Amino acid sequence: MAQRGPHPLLFLTLVLLAAGWAQLSEGSGYFDFVDRHQDKPKTFAFDDRHYCDIMMKRRGLTHPSCEPTNSFIHSTASQLQDICSHTGTHVSATLYDSKASFNVTTCRVLYGSVPLDGKYRVAIGNTEIHVACLWWLPVRLEPTYLP
Repeated sequence: MAQRGPHPLLFLTLVLLAAGWAQLSEGSGYFDFVDRHQDKPKTFAFDDRHYCDIMMKRRGLTHPSCEPTNSFIHSTASQLQDICSHTGTHVSATLYDSKASFNVTTCRVLYGSVPLDGKYRVAIGNTEIHVACLWWLPVRLEPTYLP
């Protein structure tokens, strides 16, 4: 005779699936990660400071307020995906460290910047990156510190 009543394992499975789906649909998914952080080939600008001003505006990071900081990784999407599988080191639950270094441009807002017209200072470097992964895809870039 089949058991009747609550099925905790089924309920837990449904809750975990719903949580994963919600995370992907709330702007913290892979496509948002790529839109916010990936820029290969590097977008042309007359100088690096203007690069930050252009990219932050183009990616919608100056409205409704100026995003304090954002890093752009000059690498292909597939190289970033690989961090979550075979070219990264698993650190904790969803966090992976890249084994390789990446060319990165980090933009930090200048004091007094106004929404829609944010001005940024730039730091450029080659560094390892740290990403959170969901279903073997990067969904969040951990802070990338450049001088």
